[in-house]
Amino acid sequence: MKKTIICNIPMKEVVDQSVYQSDDLSIPVSRRAVKYPINAFLEESLSPGDEIKVLLLLKKDDYGHYEKNREDFEKELREVNEKSGAQICVTVLDTAFSQEKAVHEQLMGRIIDEIDDESHIIADITYGPKDLPIIIFTALGFAEKFLGCEVDAIVYGQANFVDGHVVNTKICDMSPLYYLSSVTNTIQCDEPDKARKTLKSLLAL
Repeated sequence: MKKTIICNIPMKEVVDQSVYQSDDLSIPVSRRAVKYPINAFLEESLSPGDEIKVLLLLKKDDYGHYEKNREDFEKELREVNEKSGAQICVTVLDTAFSQEKAVHEQLMGRIIDEIDDESHIIADITYGPKDLPIIIFTALGFAEKFLGCEVDAIVYGQANFVDGHVVNTKICDMSPLYYLSSVTNTIQCDEPDKARKTLKSLLAL
């Protein structure tokens, strides 16, 4: 199966390893301690016949931490893939750590260019600045509508912090949040109260 993996690479200096739990049967996870939650999921979901394109979204911090974090991700991915032997190709999409409109547009265009038509997409939005999930959600909407793609999962690694270290880590699927925006786009209404009622009715389905 052709799959596109999108993962945000953090800019912080230290990224803790953790064994992630999952309460969602559609998001099985391994018992391996990982820095990147998506790798715990991939270890349990990749198959030998899978063709995997990994898009690493990398914001370039002033201290170069992103380079080590990228290397750590690729090393961890190789280790989890030993179980499946899937074909994996990694592409780095690096942009400046900036909130300028041109930077957002550049990254959006590069993501769309790299997503293969009719691929299954899995994204990890655990790390990175706040603009990245918005950009990713917009790119996923485009890919579903125009590229014949399917969004299989949007992974987020939830954690508590004790003395600066992660504890009680769990993987969550944020796909319902992504599809919530699609629901609001289907509403056609000129009256605010009627629009509110329509939205509540749709959410109750």
